[in-house]
Amino acid sequence: MTMTKRFGMLLFIVTAVLPLAGAPGQAPGFALPDNRGAMVFRSSFRGNLLISFFASYCRPCARELPMLIELEKKYKKRKNISLVLIAVDANDSGGTAKEKAGRFLRNAGIDHDYLIDMYQVVIAKYNPKKELPAAFLVDAAGHIVFSAVGAGEDTVLRLEKAIQSLK
Repeated sequence: MTMTKRFGMLLFIVTAVLPLAGAPGQAPGFALPDNRGAMVFRSSFRGNLLISFFASYCRPCARELPMLIELEKKYKKRKNISLVLIAVDANDSGGTAKEKAGRFLRNAGIDHDYLIDMYQVVIAKYNPKKELPAAFLVDAAGHIVFSAVGAGEDTVLRLEKAIQSLK
């Protein structure tokens, strides 16, 4: 297979797996590696998702993530919530995206799996300005029912109300 055909095939696969948002309010799909090296697809999750984008350089993320972990614990069974952490760090002189995200979470006292969006393709679909922190609540039908971009003092309170309203 020629290089051009391989590139075309790869482009087709990526666009098929990572579609644009489509209908208003529909959460974009994604395929990202996790911290263990496995490929994870949004479509593989069942139930409601709390998606949080973070980076090792984001101080507000360090304050928000522990509260999101607590929301997941509180509502995991009652509202079928799963927290999906997505690191948007890039590989650079500070280390690999995976290393930086892992170090950041350990320093924040967080022991949770995470996905790596080092090319910032997925965050651009959810949050074109790529502002952090960014949290999205996706219901079981795949619709974004809550979003909060940037640091806000009442974000977690508003998010909890949105979670409580889920069926």
